[in-house]
Amino acid sequence: MFFTETGKETKRLNALIEAGAKELMSDDEVLCDRVREWAFDPKRIQMLDGARYYRGDNDVLMRKRMVIGENGELTEDKSLTNNRIAHSFFRKLVDQKSQYLFGRPFSISTDDREYGDILNGIFDDRLRKKIQNLCKEAVTKGVAWLQPYIDHEGIHFQKIPAEEVIPIWEDAEHTVLEAAVRVYTSEGYEGRRKKTFTHVEYWDSEGVKFYLMENGKLSPDPMKADSCHMKIGGKGYNFKKVPFIPFKYNEEEISLIRYVKPLIDDYDLLKSDDSNAIMDTPNSILVVKNYDGQGLGEFRKNLSQYKAVKVTDDGGLDIKSTGLSTDMVEKHLRLDRKDLYEAGRGVDTQSEDLKTASGVALKFLYADLDLDCNGIESEFMSGFMEMVEFINLWLRLSGQGDFSSKAVRFVLSRDIIINE
Repeated sequence: MFFTETGKETKRLNALIEAGAKELMSDDEVLCDRVREWAFDPKRIQMLDGARYYRGDNDVLMRKRMVIGENGELTEDKSLTNNRIAHSFFRKLVDQKSQYLFGRPFSISTDDREYGDILNGIFDDRLRKKIQNLCKEAVTKGVAWLQPYIDHEGIHFQKIPAEEVIPIWEDAEHTVLEAAVRVYTSEGYEGRRKKTFTHVEYWDSEGVKFYLMENGKLSPDPMKADSCHMKIGGKGYNFKKVPFIPFKYNEEEISLIRYVKPLIDDYDLLKSDDSNAIMDTPNSILVVKNYDGQGLGEFRKNLSQYKAVKVTDDGGLDIKSTGLSTDMVEKHLRLDRKDLYEAGRGVDTQSEDLKTASGVALKFLYADLDLDCNGIESEFMSGFMEMVEFINLWLRLSGQGDFSSKAVRFVLSRDIIINE
């Protein structure tokens, strides 16, 4: 022993242990804490940003024209032109990658003909379309999720929005799931009052637990009982692993928006400011002498409404043109566009080089896109293999055979523009 206990020392240690036990959080409290943290997690916020920019809801759409007010503080000036021009670069980059990889049907090959027919039956047109959408989601949000489930018709795969899934990993490399938490909302009625319910599902290898979250606390969902993953022939079973399959954009699970958002925002702002400068009346500094009015507000109103101002005696209006540096704006926009496709690893279809390139030169223009898609393909192959594991388990449990030892190969057919 490292020390000798006395009666007094024993009491002190017991008191410390008891106090520590009271401070320990229950499993439900830990889960609730994870859900609260996820709501403001930078990774989740980045997912939502990616989804916004894919829809075209860029930050520039929320922009206000601000000026220095009389008290020296910034204030919105609604009299100024406020063109807010959002560009869909992000949507184009995302679609370009998903179409390049999954625009043409992929093939599934195996040495067992019966097994191959079963797999091709499961990977029907609907599931293949879902996988193409998974690619879009993975690039947009950094990771996409499929959830396998089984009903009386067979095995299916449901796409779960990435911002609803909190993964709990066993390892630092994020290869094995210990558990997955799904958080989503639904609308319903509590009595006569319409209400938004927050649902929390906890999935691990032992089954699933259902909760409702209200006022920062979890309580069991009265409409759903804790259960196993699946039921076959009236008997409940659990998958050997957590039934959530990640399809990653990259190993780090970082969304494409992280790399291109600053450039898109700069392009949007510059284009919008240029448009505002052209449309603002006048695009000049006005020097007014002996103005016959009460203030600059009335002066701007008269100038805008009547295209005229009143002056007294020897008064007048002198216009000092500020001019627009159109060449500088165009040059900056070209550089932004070039940097954007460089950072986004895409192909600028408006590039003059693309119109004249062929053969090796054309492949060189596609090099960045090809490199990025190589990484996506590698991550998706891992997801495909996990899908096959769940399919093999269902085939064995449903008495259709044990194909777990059979090799399966997925081959993607990439689509590239050629100069004929």
